[in-house]
Formats: sequence, structure tokens, C-alpha cells
Amino acid sequence: MPKNSTILFAFILLVLGNLFATFVDVIVKLLATDVSIYQYIFLRQLAVLALMFPLWLKLPEASKQRGNNKVYAARAILTNIGAPSAVVALLYLPLATANVIFYSAPLFTIILATILLKEKIKIHRVAVTLMGFIGVAVALRPEYFGIAGLLAVCTALAVAGYNLSVKWLPKNSSTINTIFWSNLFTIPLTGIIALFNWQPITFDMILLSVGSCVCLIIYQGCSIMAFQKADAGAITVAEYSGLIFAAALGWLLFSEPLDLWTVFGITLIIVPITWQSWFEHRQEKAIMV
Repeated sequence: MPKNSTILFAFILLVLGNLFATFVDVIVKLLATDVSIYQYIFLRQLAVLALMFPLWLKLPEASKQRGNNKVYAARAILTNIGAPSAVVALLYLPLATANVIFYSAPLFTIILATILLKEKIKIHRVAVTLMGFIGVAVALRPEYFGIAGLLAVCTALAVAGYNLSVKWLPKNSSTINTIFWSNLFTIPLTGIIALFNWQPITFDMILLSVGSCVCLIIYQGCSIMAFQKADAGAITVAEYSGLIFAAALGWLLFSEPLDLWTVFGITLIIVPITWQSWFEHRQEKAIMV
């Protein structure tokens, strides 16, 4: 597949993945009010493993290798930091506002990719990403500077590190294998913390865990495939597409009004993305001529 077509395909994967990531946020906001956060995360990870295990068993033996245990351990730690932070942020912030902060992750991803992976970043991608970060800052007004806002930033940092970590996994590792081992490594620490805050399991807890599990698998699969197929700097801005989903679902499901600051902030994020898509598509056509 030509390089530019690969980048386009990775873009589409990230857009689809972020739609399902927004569904996770919606489910959490609807059902996580009175649950033990780490118990929910523990049950969710178990549900992910239960769904993935039959698929993992069918993989060829060569495709079941873990690869670097340190990378999976790091991904597990990032999950145990980012997931509970996201739950608290979603419960105390409007859906659109929480997601505006979450979507500062692409900026952190590009910064980390430059430092750790030595990836080359084109000037127009830098401009688009910085404009997106300005949009995040505009939407994050002073009233949201607090614990919930800081936890949302922690989530963004954790997501950035999680996405980049696939670069240190074997190139031939399948998406199913990566998801399986990544979630398995989260179980011990999450389970220990959950035991100290255990509550009776309710129907809402089961629905919350299983529903978010399915959406999370789709999101993780799309993200893993996207970041394996293209440089982080080339595709991370596609993650901002989730802001549209968050704004729309927040308005439809939670009657959250979109004030001018939030709309302006999202506009500063979405417009540069649209421009980049047009610009890089034009470059691709010029190369093909």
C-alpha cells in the first residue's frame, strides 16, 4: 500500500476508534456515579480478557509471543493511572469539556514521539497540533481548573504514552495479541486496589463493565493498528475527531449546552484538521501525477 494511502487508512482507523472511545465515556457518565472505580476497571479488564482469550488461542504460536515485558508493564501502569483519572473527570465535568482536555493527548504524543522516537515532524503538522492545543486551552476555562481538570490532563498524558508504547512492541505482533497481553498485565495491580474498595456487584456494574469493555476493545484495536501503520506525527491529529462525537452526544444524551468558549475551542481544533486533510490529499495527488 502506498505511504499516503497508508496514512489515510490510519486516519480512518483513529476516527472510528475515537467514536467508540466516546461511547466508553458516555457509558461511564451514565452508570459510574455510585460504583467503586477500581472495581469497575478490574471487572472491565476481566471482560476484555474473556472476550479476547478465545481469539488469542486461535493465533499461531509464533503470534502469541509477549515481546517486551517492560513495555506491557508500562502500559499496565498507564492504564491504572489514566482509567480512574478519566472516570473522575467524566463524572465532574461536562462530556465535551472533559473530552477537550483528553484530546490534548495528540500534542503530548507528538512531543514524546519527537523526544523518544526521533520522528521528523513537518511544519504544517506542528502548526495544526499547536492550534489544536490552543483550542484545548480556550475550552478549558478557569472554572474547570481543579482536581477534575488535572485528572483529565493525567488521562491525556497516559493515553499519549500508551499509544506510543506500541512502537517498542514486535512489528509482527497482531492486534489481538497486543490487546490480550496489555490487558492481562493490568489485572494484578488493578485487582489488588479493587479488593480494598469492593462493593456488591449490581446490574449497572455489569452493564458498565461489559459495555465499556466492548467499546474499549474496538478503540484499542483501531489505535494499535493505526499507530503501527503510520508515524505518530502523521496521524495523531485525527484523534481530535472524537471532540465532535463528545459534543454531539453530550448535547443529545445529557442536555449539556455548548457555550461559546467550548464551541470556539472545538472550532480551533477541527478547522486545522480539515485543512490538513485537504493539504495532504493535495500533496498525494501531486505525487501521483
